[in-house]
Amino acid sequence: MPRKFLVRLAAAPVALSLVATPAMAEKADRLTTLNGLPADGVESALKSRGFKYIDSNTNSMGYTYAYWWDKDDGNCIRTETYRGTVETIVDASDADCHHSGGSNAAAAVGVVAGAAILGALLSHKSNHHDDGSHYSDAQDETRYENGYTAGLHNAPYHNKHDSSAYSAGYTAGVEQRNANLRHHSGRGGYTDHADFKDLEGARAAGGMSQLESRGFVQVDNFTSGNTRYSIQWRAASRQCVQVTIADGRFYSLDDIGSHPKCQSGSGSWSASSAGDPGTWYGRLVGAASDGADVQMSNNGFRQVDSFTQSGGGHGSLWYNSSSRQCIELTTSHGRVDGSTMVPRSRCR
Repeated sequence: MPRKFLVRLAAAPVALSLVATPAMAEKADRLTTLNGLPADGVESALKSRGFKYIDSNTNSMGYTYAYWWDKDDGNCIRTETYRGTVETIVDASDADCHHSGGSNAAAAVGVVAGAAILGALLSHKSNHHDDGSHYSDAQDETRYENGYTAGLHNAPYHNKHDSSAYSAGYTAGVEQRNANLRHHSGRGGYTDHADFKDLEGARAAGGMSQLESRGFVQVDNFTSGNTRYSIQWRAASRQCVQVTIADGRFYSLDDIGSHPKCQSGSGSWSASSAGDPGTWYGRLVGAASDGADVQMSNNGFRQVDSFTQSGGGHGSLWYNSSSRQCIELTTSHGRVDGSTMVPRSRCR
């Protein structure tokens, strides 16, 4: 077992009184007694039962999904771990454990000529699907894989078949790429920057003090339902961070790049930096707010939430159920001043 896997899953070494049993194949429904236990103890228990660790991935919310293979009966299982504790164990497809077993996930790889000889593998896992399972249709699974791979490697969105499976895969690939790079500030060169991702999960009061000690200043805040949002600005590194606060804790911290209250080095904010000009939604920046609403609807999005910013600005969240994309629009004085794709969890 690679040490890096233990570091990701185990919050701290914890001694467990787990009775070792003879190596015997077990389905996930016979492993439910391991749910709720520390990851390092579950790892030992699975090994004693004949399972071998295959690989794992961690999403943007901090959940780690690990895949285990029992060669005696060809069984693949998936563990879901959060903050050092295994929450669920479920059966997974053979393809998730890099084995072929006649599944449509395996068939999707086989669509590529010579895939078996070349050793081609699906780059996505069942946990990347919203329902936790691969598609039953091999063609849909192939298109999901194509979209996922493109999103994962930051390739242009190219949905030539107008496939919802491709769209879902691309969104999942982008989210996984962001999760893989969560340690990265998004900046290059030798410029100074402050870390903040380590504060996710912290109590709000202590987290705010930590941000202040690292040079951040709150420049805006607003609420939506029971959730509060704080915009933090660090002039020295030009970092503009949105803090999402729920139940008295930092739910997430995201570098949003720009915001009307986050001033650039010249002391003025550039509207063009508030959206990606290479996307249709990025080009909404500067448009009249009512016209932007029409454009969002024309592109299959519906408004699912709205909020008010300090200073009189407004914001709204838009969701496309087909592509599973969530976009945040912010407006000021009747015009769009920010248009950003945000994690799908914001629209739920």
